[in-house]
Amino acid sequence: MKTTIDLPDALYRRAKIRAAERGTTLRALLTESLEAHLLARQAPGPELPQRDRFHIDERGWPVLRRSAADARVITDDFINQLREQEGV
Repeated sequence: MKTTIDLPDALYRRAKIRAAERGTTLRALLTESLEAHLLARQAPGPELPQRDRFHIDERGWPVLRRSAADARVITDDFINQLREQEGV
């Protein structure tokens, strides 16, 4: 679906720069950012038990939450397991 949005000039420039740095398009960057934002705002349901393990930082990136009680070591295997559970 196509739509038109009005962005502040400074935000548009920052987004274009970020997209270029990542080697992607502005459309892909905005789509990914909006999806991450919407996922972060959803209440976790029983079918998504791992959803609350992440929060979205100020730049729109998912970040794994850690609590004092969670002494797990984050390894590639652990991250791959989470990706598989999330369908990424």
